[in-house]
Formats: sequence, structure tokens, C-alpha cells
Amino acid sequence: MSTDQIVCKTCRKPKAPYSCGLCEEAICKSCAQFLGEDHFTFLRVLPKELTHTIYCYNCFDDNVATPLADYNQTMEKAKDVLIFTKAQTKLTRLLKRVEDPYHVENCEDEQEALLKMSFYAVQDKFNALIDVSTKAKKIIVGSHKKAVWDATAVPINVNPNEIRES
Repeated sequence: MSTDQIVCKTCRKPKAPYSCGLCEEAICKSCAQFLGEDHFTFLRVLPKELTHTIYCYNCFDDNVATPLADYNQTMEKAKDVLIFTKAQTKLTRLLKRVEDPYHVENCEDEQEALLKMSFYAVQDKFNALIDVSTKAKKIIVGSHKKAVWDATAVPINVNPNEIRES
């Protein structure tokens, strides 16, 4: 079939230049649902159906809309996670550290590293990160220099009213 005869699965317009990542049906630009590559970046394991960037309406509604809403909701909750650095150990000295610490590597900046660990904490039903430590590593490639960040933290559930300075 030549490209002139390809019609959109949804609106039946000719010359549909895109194809759905899941069902691989031809779709036009106005019927395509575009999902940027920066979505779902904090998920530990990315399901195969969420790896595509173009979807038809049906596949988007059936396979992507709910996980995208859940991801965005988790991201909003991650912004409210309490963070206590190693320098604030005086505040957290009585809290039990039973969970294994989170480790993130090669983040673009310190805020991304903290947000990623906060995202993991929300996924695992925690509301705070304690003993947070971040470290920048310089990477030099030729004349280009940049820093990547590594971070470590212990997830925990705390009552914010119980944390007080002594």
C-alpha cells in the first residue's frame, strides 16, 4: 500500500503519517495522542505499553490514561515528602531506621535526585526521607564538563508533629 492510500484509523482522512505504538494502525496528526519521552521517567520498571510516544485514542484510553494519572498523582505527593538531611540528625535521632536505604545515581541535578527518592517513598507508602546525603560527580568529556548527582536516603513514616527541635 502506498503512503497516499494510508487512511487514518479514527477519522478516515487519507495520508495518515503516524502509527500507534501499540496497535500499529495508521493515524493522522489530529487523531494522535503524543506522549513525550520525559513521561514515566521515575518509574523503576517501565511497562512495555508505556514505552511508545504516539498512541491512537483507543489505545491511549485503554492503556495509558490511567497509569499517567496515577504517575502524576504520585509525583504531586512526592513533592510533599518530608526531607531530613544528615546534618539534621539531631531531629531524627530517635526514629528507627528499619527500611533499606534508597540509592539514586546519575541525576541531572540535586533536586531531581531528591524528587526521585521522594517518588519511590510515595510508591512504597512512606512520607519522609531521613539521613539524606547527596554527592555531585564531575564528568569531563573533552572540553564539556557537567555534574551528575548521586543520593542516598532512608524512607520512613513520621508524624510531622512529633519532630521538633530540642
